[in-house]
Amino acid sequence: MELIDTPNPNAKKIETDLTEEVLKEDLDKVEGVLSVFFGPNFVTVTKEENIEWESINQDIINIFDKL
Repeated sequence: MELIDTPNPNAKKIETDLTEEVLKEDLDKVEGVLSVFFGPNFVTVTKEENIEWESINQDIINIFDKL
C-alpha cells in the first residue's frame, strides 16, 4: 500500500479495490483527516492544512494493513 502524491499537497491517493463500507469509518476516525473520496479502484484522503502528512501517514497505512 502506498500513499501517492496528488496535485493538491493536502491530498494523497491510494490505489485499492476495497469498498467504501470497509474503509470510510476507520479513515474518518484518523485525527487530521478532512475528507475521504472513493473512486473506481482508488481512495483519496484529504488532510487538514495544519496537519503534516508525517503525523498521519502511519495511521492511514495501519488501516489498510489490518484488512
